[in-house]
Amino acid sequence: MSPFFATLHGKATHAFDYFVIYGLICAIFGKNFLLMRFSFSIAFCLFSSFFISAQTINTQNIEIVRDSFGVPHIFGKTDAEAAFGLAWATAEDDSSNSQYLLSAIKGLLGKRLGMEGAKIDFAVQFLGTSSYVEEHYEKEIPDDFKRVLEGYAAGANAYLTKHPEKLWDKKLLPIRPQDIVQGYMLGMALMGGVQGTVTKMVDGRIIKDMPKPEDGIGSNAFAFNSTKTETGNTFLAVNAHQPIEGLLSWYEAHVCSEEGWNIVGALFHGSATIFLGTNENLGWGHTTGQLDEIDVYKLNMHPKKKNLYKFDGEWKKLETHHAKLIVALGKKKNFKLHVRKKYWTSVYGPTMKNDNGVFSLRMPALLELKPSVQWFRMNKARNFTEFKKALDVQGLSRQNITYADKNDTIFFIANGLIPHRDRHYNWKKVLPGDTSATLWDKKYLPIDSLAHFLNPDCGYVFNTNNAGYEATCDDGNCTLPQFNSGIGYYETYNNRSLRFEEIMNEKYANSTLSFQNFKDLKYDHTFPKRVTFKGDFWMDKFFQLDTAKYPDIADAIIRIKKFDRTADTLDRNFPVFLFAIYRLLQGPGERRQGVEEDDTKMEELMVACVRESKEHLIKHFGTIDVPLGKVQVLERAGKFYGVNGGPDAIRAVFGDILPDGRIRMKAGDGYVQLVQFTKEGPQIESINAFGASSMPGSKHYTDQMPLFSEHRMKKMSLKKEDVYKSAERIYHPE
Repeated sequence: MSPFFATLHGKATHAFDYFVIYGLICAIFGKNFLLMRFSFSIAFCLFSSFFISAQTINTQNIEIVRDSFGVPHIFGKTDAEAAFGLAWATAEDDSSNSQYLLSAIKGLLGKRLGMEGAKIDFAVQFLGTSSYVEEHYEKEIPDDFKRVLEGYAAGANAYLTKHPEKLWDKKLLPIRPQDIVQGYMLGMALMGGVQGTVTKMVDGRIIKDMPKPEDGIGSNAFAFNSTKTETGNTFLAVNAHQPIEGLLSWYEAHVCSEEGWNIVGALFHGSATIFLGTNENLGWGHTTGQLDEIDVYKLNMHPKKKNLYKFDGEWKKLETHHAKLIVALGKKKNFKLHVRKKYWTSVYGPTMKNDNGVFSLRMPALLELKPSVQWFRMNKARNFTEFKKALDVQGLSRQNITYADKNDTIFFIANGLIPHRDRHYNWKKVLPGDTSATLWDKKYLPIDSLAHFLNPDCGYVFNTNNAGYEATCDDGNCTLPQFNSGIGYYETYNNRSLRFEEIMNEKYANSTLSFQNFKDLKYDHTFPKRVTFKGDFWMDKFFQLDTAKYPDIADAIIRIKKFDRTADTLDRNFPVFLFAIYRLLQGPGERRQGVEEDDTKMEELMVACVRESKEHLIKHFGTIDVPLGKVQVLERAGKFYGVNGGPDAIRAVFGDILPDGRIRMKAGDGYVQLVQFTKEGPQIESINAFGASSMPGSKHYTDQMPLFSEHRMKKMSLKKEDVYKSAERIYHPE
């Protein structure tokens, strides 16, 4: 495809553009002379802009260099060209995940997946991100980043046009920059817990109390400066936990342009920037924070008149909308049902009716176009001053940031978008939806008012989804009362934070770390002395069960008592405990309700979980004497590798139980990047759970699995000469 048409495909298609094209057709057929003059003049400007952009998207200026693991290193003359190459490489490695989100944005997921897809289509339309992007895109997205978005859209369109066999639906094209921005917004909303909140609004479970932010499955990040390292170099660990395959799995890439964009890291499929990683000067990792980001309001409805609600003493009318859904039915999904489903909006935002009333939702992630802008500025920052300026963009609504750079700077911020909220209201409750006092605007607390730590005296910062005001050694931490209550920090800790603190206090309180020590810390697979899940549910009582009291499971209890808390693949005691944990965490939620306050009920529940664990092991393995490596596996394409670690260990492994009884890892440690900033530049090592490609049949579909299972990593370089020297393949996207 020529550069001109590649760019043409990637250009935004507004309703105005359709009008121009329609006018051009009318003019050609001579319907109206004035319309003809107007249309030709506008069309000339429109196509001139296409042509000008086309000169910046020359595929001959773009080279994709695949290394021995298939990771794409994309080199472009301009940022827009590098973005074009990133889109092309992403589509080569996994076009499906990008199209999944795009289908939801364009209301076409139900057409492909049936009822489940239609539910997602409805949720996207209900949240209103599409209209918000259309209204604010031109004003809020800066011109330099518009060019990047246009380049990325052009690359995606060019690839799918050339490979129509991979295109799910012709109506997905053209992909527009606005679609990409909307994808970022929806990603932020999902990370902020919108899915669970909307579900509770629909089924009526939200009445008075707001749910706590969802636990998620965690992430790790830590940084050490010269105060704490043997070499005097700064160390950074990037380890964000996500599903290891599918829509929100990590994709690794190196993007480099001659305009100063040079970074290696991870992103989600369909994104135009690196989310976390390292450039020539600095790097960062993300962990999800526990902030009060979502507000729900109960509207005061008119007792007789439909859809009227009181606001500041006056009656206002709900705006009624109809989601347009396509639902594919039948085994082959060849029967299409077109459905219109009502939803509403109030002054607060998206609104839902249920048996308990009418409720509205408001959250910063649905009102901000700038997460992509902030990430782009972070990608290109050259020092801490520029990085801090990027944070002032305030686009990321709930992502903590752990930072390190070549100048020996380390930094952590419990980052998020927190509105200025009226302190007279309890924002952890469902709020009154009848007053402007609860209607906050897009003015957020400045980032310096959030918990943050810059170069603490002890020389390290960390976060494992624990409380954001506790991110360094005890002497340097803050306390909850120091912060605005509207931020919503929770007093949270977990096995990973407890274990990290144990290691630092017991091993390195008065000593420094080598880079190998640093690696060992990242891959630590020992649980802390006090084991916890769900924050306040102590698992120590598993170790205190009486074998004489429960003779039928005495052998299983003995193995739990003998477990030394190190989840190694050879360990033959952990599997009993592991399956008991899964029964506790994955069983019906009501099993856990109310047991914390009742020791008898707690013991009964734990005994039941151990009994079920023993039954499971005997049924599937014939014995409870089985090593962890046979039970907990990384699997793809018929290849199985035992993995150590476990749920909420620093070496985090979360899985689904297979029909054959094994636990197949599905989330946790997925993308890991470890960095040492030296005088010669950053030394980067990384690993992904499976490989660079999500395409079955590719040799890079599974080639990182053995390394991942053995804690081995591959070296990555930001230097062009190094990349080309070890290239497996070099080509232009055409």
